[in-house]
Amino acid sequence: MKVLLIDDDPEILDLLSSFLEMKGYEVDTAETGKDGLSLFRSGEYSLLISDYILPDFDGLQVSRQILSMDENALIILITGHGSIESAVSAIKAGVFDYILKPFDLEQIEVAIHKAEKVIALRVENMKLREVIARSEGADNLIGRSRAMKELKGLIRRVGATQATVLVTGESGTGKELVAQAIHRASPRADGPFIPINCGAIPDNLLEDELFGHLKGSFTDAITDRIGRFEQAEGGSIFLDEIGNMSLALQAKLLRVLQERIVSPLGGEEQRPVNVRVIAATNLFLAEEIKKGRFREDLYYRLNVIPIHIPPLRERTDDIPQLIDFFNRRFSGLMGFPEIRFSSTAMKYIFEYRWPGNIRQLENFVERMIVLQPEGHIVQPEDLPSDIHMGATGGIDTYILEGSIDLKAKLTEMERFYIEQALELSGGTRSQAARRLGLKRTTLIQKMKKLEISDKVLKKK
Repeated sequence: MKVLLIDDDPEILDLLSSFLEMKGYEVDTAETGKDGLSLFRSGEYSLLISDYILPDFDGLQVSRQILSMDENALIILITGHGSIESAVSAIKAGVFDYILKPFDLEQIEVAIHKAEKVIALRVENMKLREVIARSEGADNLIGRSRAMKELKGLIRRVGATQATVLVTGESGTGKELVAQAIHRASPRADGPFIPINCGAIPDNLLEDELFGHLKGSFTDAITDRIGRFEQAEGGSIFLDEIGNMSLALQAKLLRVLQERIVSPLGGEEQRPVNVRVIAATNLFLAEEIKKGRFREDLYYRLNVIPIHIPPLRERTDDIPQLIDFFNRRFSGLMGFPEIRFSSTAMKYIFEYRWPGNIRQLENFVERMIVLQPEGHIVQPEDLPSDIHMGATGGIDTYILEGSIDLKAKLTEMERFYIEQALELSGGTRSQAARRLGLKRTTLIQKMKKLEISDKVLKKK
């Protein structure tokens, strides 16, 4: 593991670097925030340990700049001027850990071991996602609804082309997953897939990230650095949150799309790039154009093939399959049993509008697995308040209008959940019964009563 140390006290730097090198870590040191930031830009560090008080910046300012470059950076701050307020500010900014002076080396070692566990978990998650992606290909998008079938078909057709794609959809709908599926379905599948979040990087740093720089082009440019476009050579680059890019940078991106060349900062050199561009946004770009915040000519260059991802509330048929997928994933990762939901709880889940879409549903399932006792079937009262309260309006309306046929509604709901359970279980009645919390014989009786067994067999 490579560690960057920043402290203006040479004795502390020597002490910590000697200790860490003795423990087998590779260590670089800097005595100012400016030097530390320069090293971080040019190197690949697993961990940053910084003093809070530095000659030019404070450790919190350094941390914020580093996290703007790498949102996954792990940072430990050390200070002799500690307070509850400064600790809270550091944690809110994204700092991993906070150690007060005077400290002993054992505290440092414990903090580093905690960071190593986080790194190991990230690597494990990345490997799991790669395995899932390889095994499922373009079909790693979960869902059997009509909308998802149409989306998957479009991805397969688009993937075979070289056309630029603009993916739109609300936050949390899975725009990067769609971009990855397009890449895997393309002749460029063996090339790199390089994602970059244009909304998470300050504009002055984003240009450097995209196009790179030459040595000496600015104060901290101590070596040449290639940008993301060149890193994606022969593959695809995914420009997420493209709607948040400044107008000045939009003009430079337009030139890249038109001429297929990039010019690193600090020189007039033009380098050809062979890259497919997939962009994404949760903004309505036509409105952004009217407001003068997005270039119309760039929009038409990006929008060669538009792909819109429907929000979860428009494909609720996919909710059981998504829950089942997240159930298996998180229970396997955390070693907890899969969670089960009562039919009433599932009704609330179906009626909720899911403003955070798939990402919100994923977080919800993970929370339920962690918080519910083993063997417990989730009831409506166990659901988060926003889901529990956000799904009650429809029921009240029916009753107030006096238009509800309670017996018919209950029969319809029972039929729906049995069919969903059978579909998710591949038609295996014993598995479907377990999902529904029923005995197998009870399930068979209900299937006969509702006359749905033949339908399920046809589906199989």
